[in-house]
Amino acid sequence: MGSFCGNCVDLGALKNATGDRDRIRHVNRASKLANTRNKAKKRAELHAWIQERVLNLSMGLFNSIRWQRLTWYPDTLLYPTVPFDKATDKPTRHPTPDEVQKACKFADRNFYLMNAGRPVLLDPRNPESVIAIMDFTPWDRLTETDKANLEFVSTFLHQTKEFVNPVSSSTRSWGGKMWGIGWRKSQDFLQIFGRYIKQFPPNKMEKYDTLFQKSKRVGEILGEYYKNLASGAFKNNQDLMKLFNLPSFDALSFGEKPSPNSCSPHLTFTTNNFFNPPHKDHNDMSKWAFVMFIPIYSANGKLADPDSGYDLKGGPFVFPSFHTGISFDKQHGIVKMIWQANKYRHCTLPYSSPSGSTEFTRLGLSLQITTSIVDAVKREAEGYYTDPLNYFGDHFYYMFRCLAKGTLLAALFCFHYFLFIFS
Repeated sequence: MGSFCGNCVDLGALKNATGDRDRIRHVNRASKLANTRNKAKKRAELHAWIQERVLNLSMGLFNSIRWQRLTWYPDTLLYPTVPFDKATDKPTRHPTPDEVQKACKFADRNFYLMNAGRPVLLDPRNPESVIAIMDFTPWDRLTETDKANLEFVSTFLHQTKEFVNPVSSSTRSWGGKMWGIGWRKSQDFLQIFGRYIKQFPPNKMEKYDTLFQKSKRVGEILGEYYKNLASGAFKNNQDLMKLFNLPSFDALSFGEKPSPNSCSPHLTFTTNNFFNPPHKDHNDMSKWAFVMFIPIYSANGKLADPDSGYDLKGGPFVFPSFHTGISFDKQHGIVKMIWQANKYRHCTLPYSSPSGSTEFTRLGLSLQITTSIVDAVKREAEGYYTDPLNYFGDHFYYMFRCLAKGTLLAALFCFHYFLFIFS
């Protein structure tokens, strides 16, 4: 009778067990590889869908995109001690200097800010939803044509400030200056809608006319930049313009035939260390908004090149709920972006100048289509305005209004009177 050895090993069983473990490892590796391939395939399909629906870029530009991964932070409040009205989603007061400083520090320490390349930000809760598409163009990559066009736009906008009032809304601006040009819903007596033009004296009529006759070139330049950044988003805006027969911001009279680059009825621009509360643009009809940031001289709006001494720091444009945004600390050129302004909360923080100089400022300009102007145009098309004295406040109305507002209104009433007599 054989004896039992407690330390003996069944080699056959050991080989079987080892083989099983190897097979399990092989299956696991194959499964992981398949999962990786499936994820890569889904990402490629998603990116192709975004390219088709939003971007429509050349393959060279499309391949240069950086698809940025993000995390959603629903509880982040940049100004936790500033009360907001829940009904209007607007702040009830301005922040104190201490609250502003804390917001800037929080963003600086916790946000991952973009500063180069062509990043695309996708909503981690819904990857098919594009938050923003950014494009950073360093100064040395700007062509001479780019520089000439950008300076034409920036100096034009600087000069228009003589004829438009800054936006005074305390819920839209916490600091700096914001202006608007183009078409707006009117609050003037009998006016259907008008333009962002303030009263000016007769001796400035020629200057006003000469300046705004340049609007068409500004519209062509900005429309081309928008189209080249994301032609799908550009077409989305342009289709809205055509659907509602909206005038382009560079059109001096209502009904003027739009150009191939027309994409917005008005333009807003900011300077003088503009910053604002976190918000969504609830009044936007368009899905996409376009913005461009340009470093300029405060005194004349000319471009500030890298050798100018331009030293503005901070003042990022941020999406607080995703801890990301645009850093301008390395800005020696321009930054362009399209984003869903009516869907994702965003804001600009104040910048600083280490030298304390006010010689430079950061120009921000944006194009978007608001519900208010769409509603005004729709009402006009539907015959809402029936009084013969109703009028469009176009470029030429403001030009001749400066001669004598009372005379102009008297002429309108005389026209109404004779129309009534002979009808």
